[in-house]
Amino acid sequence: MSLADYMPEPLRALASFLREELTETRPGRAAQATQLGSLCLLVVFVSMTLRVPLIAVSLIVLFYGVQQNAFFTKVVAVVFVVATLLDVGCLFLVLKYAYGYPLIRIAAAGLILFGSMYLMRVNKLGLMFFAVALVAVYGQTIPDSLDFPEIGVRALMWAVVAGMYPVLLMVIVCGFLFPSRPVALLQRELHRQLSEVSARLEQMRGAAAHIDAPAASPVTRIEKDTLALQGLHTFASSDDAGYRACAPYWKACIAAVGYLRARTNVLAARSLPLGDAGRALICGLRDEVAALQASVERAEPYRCTWTPGGTERATAAAFSLDGPCRTLQELARFDPAQPAPKAPKDPLFVADTLTNPVYLRFALKVTLASLICYAFYHGAQWDGIHTSMLTCVIVAYPSTGASFQKMVLRCSGALIGALLALLTTIFIIPHLDGIAGFLLMLAPIFFAGAWVATGSERSSYIGTQFVFTFAMATLESGFGPSADLGEIRDRAIGILIGIVVSTVVYTFIWPESEADTLRQKLADALREAARLIRRSECAGGSEQLGYLQQRAVCWNAFKNCEDMYERVALEVNLRPETRQALLQRTRNVLDGGRKMLDQWDILRDRLDAEGHPPAVDTAWDAWRQQTADALDHYADGLTAQPPTAAPPRSLPIAPSADASSTLAAQARQLAAQVVELPDWTTEACSIDTAAMQPEKRI
Repeated sequence: MSLADYMPEPLRALASFLREELTETRPGRAAQATQLGSLCLLVVFVSMTLRVPLIAVSLIVLFYGVQQNAFFTKVVAVVFVVATLLDVGCLFLVLKYAYGYPLIRIAAAGLILFGSMYLMRVNKLGLMFFAVALVAVYGQTIPDSLDFPEIGVRALMWAVVAGMYPVLLMVIVCGFLFPSRPVALLQRELHRQLSEVSARLEQMRGAAAHIDAPAASPVTRIEKDTLALQGLHTFASSDDAGYRACAPYWKACIAAVGYLRARTNVLAARSLPLGDAGRALICGLRDEVAALQASVERAEPYRCTWTPGGTERATAAAFSLDGPCRTLQELARFDPAQPAPKAPKDPLFVADTLTNPVYLRFALKVTLASLICYAFYHGAQWDGIHTSMLTCVIVAYPSTGASFQKMVLRCSGALIGALLALLTTIFIIPHLDGIAGFLLMLAPIFFAGAWVATGSERSSYIGTQFVFTFAMATLESGFGPSADLGEIRDRAIGILIGIVVSTVVYTFIWPESEADTLRQKLADALREAARLIRRSECAGGSEQLGYLQQRAVCWNAFKNCEDMYERVALEVNLRPETRQALLQRTRNVLDGGRKMLDQWDILRDRLDAEGHPPAVDTAWDAWRQQTADALDHYADGLTAQPPTAAPPRSLPIAPSADASSTLAAQARQLAAQVVELPDWTTEACSIDTAAMQPEKRI
């Protein structure tokens, strides 16, 4: 037995989470982490050499600005410049007219904070207004610590320099000297995923026993990888004119590769007795996957050199390989010159900007929490804990679950950063006598923080926070390493106070829950699955690739539900029994929905392989319509208040008595999966006013 077998369940879950987050292979993560860590060391060297203050501010700009590809980094740099102009303009006005009038100054800063948080919720450029809110809050520390307006203006100008020169550095390094182009990242990731497909085919053929084949990816991992490719596709279309000219082909290729991974993973796990004909077919598929891999490396459209004959098509149908075969055939015939459909542009503001009171309440809550922290640390004359005010803004998210998730990440990162600062201050800094040794001490901390910060959203903020806390404690006192342990104490205590105040305010004053929104997201995902089943075609033409792209849309919908599921699980304002019932039903719907997608793939391939008279095809069309209507009806029940979603009592197991036994069994299995969806009417899962309040305990 391993050591993990003796660990308590919570510790095992934490260890599994950390292992998954630290080993995640997102496209471009290694290059992004290397660039970010190197730029952090460069910024420390430049700031200490040229005596530029506010090193921690320069580092946090890098952590927010360095992105996974050069195009996105440039976009964020432009946003930072615009946000800085707004920040400086607002603060100059406040300092000019209200420096000596604390009440007016705080009121003006509160109005700026309120407006910024409101615009962050309703505007597409929310990141820019988030930066304005942070600077408006942080700017209040300048008049409190300096007695003369001239010195305050000088400090503000140095803050502009400390924030802008890292933007210039990251654009030069990440945008021009060592750019990570979205097209190159996309090609490398497609190549990696196709290598996994080849490994699964070798495993099916029986040759994998003699080689070290990589472990099969779970369904959620394939979903995440496909969605990451779609994100790169969006950036590549904006960054490269040549890619944009054949963007529809690459979008279809991404969907096809995701499908090939999913199907070969499932088939490789079955250990089918293939025989000589099956092995020959798999050899042909493997060669075509290799040809697709080569075309991806050359950034050229894939062209098929293999056309399966009648015997091979029959073998493919017998071993459920007709779907992959048809996918490669259709991708080879895809016209890369066809025009891309124009995607609708998202409006700048949300539709209910002026009518939904939730946005105003959110801005009021954040402003109130920040002012409470300001009044506390200013009244106590403890300026070192001003990070409490920043914390209230940083952890402000629409729902209590998302805010609590951010609080946990911020608290964890702050504690790690404070511990590292404490250890280095006691054991390492006293022995340093030059900047070279100091940079060597910082390098592993910065690169570790960069690696964590470039991971998934579930944990990336820990890396940003622990580097920022470490820098605030060790780099902000003069232009050299600090040995003041009081700084470490004050920063950590300030963050903890901010978390406590935010928890109280966001939980008890107009708490927002994503519970009802989660049911809406589940309904949207099921409607996408119904649309997939309802498609009138079963094969032929380029419809196969259209089907696969719609399947990728379903994956995206389920992934959005998974993300919201994790946030709702942290909503402390829900009663435990209400939250548990909601989460259990949500998990059942997600698992059932994914099984339906896989089962419909199998059934759809079988329908095409067998071929039927027109009357039987019409009967199958009616059956598919009935199944899709059942999913739509269930989705409508999910959006009701209270939910009225209940699965159908029964569905026809097969549309025709003439259907083969195999086809009927597959149809029966899909119908059973629809019927087994959870019943939401047995116990109310809607969120009423009483359920939103925390339990009263005696």
